[in-house]
Amino acid sequence: MARSSALSLFAFKGIRVQLHWSFPLLIIWVAATALMGGMRPVLALQQVAYVLVLFACVVLHEFGHALTAMRYGIRTRNITLYPIGGVASLERIPEKPAQELAVALAGPAVNLVIATVVGLLLWATGHAVLLAEPGERVGLGALAAVVVAGNIGLLLFNLVPAFPMDGGRVLRALLALRMDRVRATRIAAMLGRIIAVGFIIAALYWKQPVLGLIGLFVILGASAEKQLVETQGALRGVRVRDVMRTRFWTLPPEALVQQAADELLAGGDHHLVVVEHGRFVQVVPRSAIIAAVQAGRQADAVGALPGTAPVAVGPDAIVNDAMVRMNDEAQVPLPVVEAGRLVGILEMDNLSEYVALRGQASSGVPGA
Repeated sequence: MARSSALSLFAFKGIRVQLHWSFPLLIIWVAATALMGGMRPVLALQQVAYVLVLFACVVLHEFGHALTAMRYGIRTRNITLYPIGGVASLERIPEKPAQELAVALAGPAVNLVIATVVGLLLWATGHAVLLAEPGERVGLGALAAVVVAGNIGLLLFNLVPAFPMDGGRVLRALLALRMDRVRATRIAAMLGRIIAVGFIIAALYWKQPVLGLIGLFVILGASAEKQLVETQGALRGVRVRDVMRTRFWTLPPEALVQQAADELLAGGDHHLVVVEHGRFVQVVPRSAIIAAVQAGRQADAVGALPGTAPVAVGPDAIVNDAMVRMNDEAQVPLPVVEAGRLVGILEMDNLSEYVALRGQASSGVPGA
């Protein structure tokens, strides 16, 4: 099911394409800018059509990443279109540099193929491959010229080495051929942040807000990816039993919502783990408990509340493998089950705390 913030459009090869709620704002902005600039309505409508066609190319670009990742056994949860571009949500990034290089280059390669094929068709039919002012022309020739120019632009822009954009991932993969992945990520992320600051300065100078948004996206994305890779590096080879929580909030399915609400006020976790005779049933977010109370359902059983039931992991599983599942389950705690009984849960906060404590211990600083 698509998230409430996105509209599902279609699915291909099990990959859902969805539209973020903010995307229509781009269409409104393009149409309004064209009309206020004195364009005739038909030309303003054509500008909107250009944007939609270019975003269709963006979808193909993202499928280039997704289908190449699929060759390496990596699933893509969805492709989401934002006003500043598209994002393919891969369940993980390949750790082998050659595989990451192939996945990163696959998207720009799609744009190169589109620009080449459409450009050759224009040339063969006697049309101009590139138009100086395509906005003033109407027809398929002008649209095709926009497709060529747009895909060349997408190709060049995505190869800018601003991690975590495609060019930044290419840089990280090339660096990882000569050094460890964590160090390669730090270098690529640092360069990405420098370039992103340049994007923001350029946006302010030329009054291009989209460029500023891209710069902000690069800064946040580079920082998040750097932290993730550092965490994965610190957790390499660590077993789930070493980092799982053994103290967590549980109630049986027959417990009432009122009891859960009382315990939540007393200091309950973000998630309630429903357990029946030592066996995992489901995870209920506290938002579901609050919604039930607001609806006057205090006498209902917590087992009837909406929740999720992630597939359990064993205590001897490798943590980095489990992290893929945690991301796949939108960071819902994973149940840790041994011999059919719930023995713990795995949460991202635990992993961060383990990495912090391990770093403190390895540096020789005494613990609290």
